[in-house]
Amino acid sequence: MKAYSLLYLSLCSLVTLYACQSSHTTQMEKKELKMLEDSQPKSEEEAFENFYTPSHEALINWVLTDTATFSHPFTQSIKKEYVTIATSDDKCLRIYSWNTGEGGTMICWGNLIQYRSGTEIKAVHQSLDMLLHPDGEHDEIDFGSYIDTIYTYPCTDGSKLYMVDDYFRISSNYSANSLVAMRIKDGNLVSAPCFVRHGKRSDTIGFEHSIADWYFLANLGEGWDWLFQYDKKAQNLYVATTDSMNCISDRYDIYHFNGTDFVYQKTGAPFWLHPQLHHYQRLELFFRTKDYIIRIDNLDGETMRYASWKSTQQMSDTPELVLNGNYVEKDNTFLFSKGSYRYVVTMGDKATLKVQHNGKTILQQTQETKEF
Repeated sequence: MKAYSLLYLSLCSLVTLYACQSSHTTQMEKKELKMLEDSQPKSEEEAFENFYTPSHEALINWVLTDTATFSHPFTQSIKKEYVTIATSDDKCLRIYSWNTGEGGTMICWGNLIQYRSGTEIKAVHQSLDMLLHPDGEHDEIDFGSYIDTIYTYPCTDGSKLYMVDDYFRISSNYSANSLVAMRIKDGNLVSAPCFVRHGKRSDTIGFEHSIADWYFLANLGEGWDWLFQYDKKAQNLYVATTDSMNCISDRYDIYHFNGTDFVYQKTGAPFWLHPQLHHYQRLELFFRTKDYIIRIDNLDGETMRYASWKSTQQMSDTPELVLNGNYVEKDNTFLFSKGSYRYVVTMGDKATLKVQHNGKTILQQTQETKEF
């Protein structure tokens, strides 16, 4: 009887606990929905004053004053694109980003940063640059940045290294992409100058680049995912590079992670490309059709190289066909030949692959895309 009573009390306690948790979650969700509702402008005048964007004052106040927000998923806010939230794998660091509507084509981002220091949760309303470099040179306006990913790297000494994918748009066709490293130390989020190149250390690596050219030559946006890639097997970080015109080349600075630092090794081809194709100057065009993956590289300024795979394969697989050819500027066309076969790739709003045999077209497929 006594054992039964104890079991009954335990079950009652669990039911009460789950009910409290459910009630708490519901209250958080209700507060979030109310915040989203109140964020909308109530008049044309208010909309104009807020640059036709929703207000984020309630979010700022909520995050700064309520530590429960640190674990709240903000599902509806993300779904409605009210805010972007990046959280580290160990749940110790979270960064909020949103477009304030200010800045015109040079977007001014709003940021909130939360992190766990022991049992304490801290929150600040400022950009990473301002937080990590308080004594650095800054503009009068804190322009912030867009952050959608936080990478977490365990170090050999047991600490954690956090690396943030940081994006800032300078103008309508020019932006900056960076990786910013930091760690939580002595109760504070601080800069971690872990990138080592030619004996110099930095907490940031990245580049400025034009936007449109990379968008079009790397399958209408697919290439954005290539800019920073980590090869877990080799523990190498690949950072995209640009040419003298600040156009992304699809060549990468390679940094090896030794458990403490990321040390520069060399500049080379990406690990997701088959080794047979590693020698080239820059990528000229990459696209997918219904049945094929097509990649064209510039080898030496004049010679172009065509490589193709079945659509079910990856660039790391051995290519089915590799040909050398040239680019005809007046036609905006790449030409390649193999015996009586001719491969013609024409650039336009969408790239087109045409295969001819003895002058007769036997295959023609247009670039197929999806949202990236």
